[in-house]
Amino acid sequence: MKLIVVTPAGREKYLRLLGHHVLKSPDVHEWHLWDNCRNEADRAYLQQLAASDPRCRIKRLPHADGGINVIGDFYRFCDDPDAFYLRLDDDVVFVEDGFFQKFMARVMVERGSAIWYAPLIINNAICNSLIKQLSKVLVDGPLTCQASCEFSWAYASFPQALHPVFIEAVRSNRLGDFRVPDREIRLSRFSINAFGFFGSDIVSLGERFQPPSGGDEEEWLSATLPARLDRPGKIFGDLIVAHFGFYTQERELLRTNILDGYYGLAGLADPIYEKPPLHLRERFRQWRRIRRGKTPRYTISLPAIVSS
Repeated sequence: MKLIVVTPAGREKYLRLLGHHVLKSPDVHEWHLWDNCRNEADRAYLQQLAASDPRCRIKRLPHADGGINVIGDFYRFCDDPDAFYLRLDDDVVFVEDGFFQKFMARVMVERGSAIWYAPLIINNAICNSLIKQLSKVLVDGPLTCQASCEFSWAYASFPQALHPVFIEAVRSNRLGDFRVPDREIRLSRFSINAFGFFGSDIVSLGERFQPPSGGDEEEWLSATLPARLDRPGKIFGDLIVAHFGFYTQERELLRTNILDGYYGLAGLADPIYEKPPLHLRERFRQWRRIRRGKTPRYTISLPAIVSS
C-alpha cells in the first residue's frame, strides 16, 4: 500500500518545516502539494520544494486562489485505489519519529473499521479535550469537545500555553505523557489538520465521496459523509503530530517564538518571516477582553516525575 501525503499548500514559513518531516521519511511514496498559494513568493517556494525531491507533485486547479472553499475540489486528484491518502495541513509543525511507518501499520490493521483515520493532533479542539480528559498532561482551563471550541479554538491563549509544554515533552523524551487511548468520532465535525482515507474507498464511492464544490469540505468529510455511510472516523491516540494554529490564533502565535521552537526540534535554523505588528486598536481589544474576563486562561504542565 502506497502512502501519499497531500497538503493544501502553502505558506513557506510552515512548508519548510513540514517538508523536513515528510521528505526525510522513506515511507512516503509521494507528496502531493495542492497549489492554493496566496502570493507568488509562496508559489515560487512551492516550485523550489517540488524540484528538491522527485516524490513531490504539484497539483493545480485554475480557480484556486488561497481560499478555504476551494480545498475540497482538490480531492479529485485522490484517485489511486492502491494508495492511502494522508492529508497534512501546511502548518503541521511536528511529526514524531517513525510516524509514517507506524501510522500505515495501524491503518492496515484497522482497514474497514472507519472511513477516515487521524493521529492525535496537538492543538486540535477535539484532541485538546482528549488530552485533558485522558492523558497524563495536567490541563487547567475551559475546553469543550467541539471542533470550533469557543475557548481553545477561538483564542490563542490555549496553544500559547500548550505548545511550549509539548516542545519540552519532545525535548525530554516524554511524549508518552500526551498519548491517549484510541477513540472513534461519530456525528461530530473534526478539524482535519491531519487525517486520511484509503484510495479504494474514495474510488468506490465516486461522486458520493467528493465534497460539494465551493462548500465546507471539512464538515462534509469529517461528519456528513461518515453519517451517511454509518462509518465513524478514528483517532489513533498513540501517534502524535502538532498543528501550529487556526486562523483565529495565527497572528498572536506568530508574535511568539513558538514556531522557532519547532524548527529547533527539527534541527533547522530559525525561520525568517515578518511577525505581525500589534496595532493600537488590537492591543486595546486584547486589553478589554482580559479586563472583561473573556479571554480564557490556562495552566498546562507535565506530571511530576516520581523518583523511585
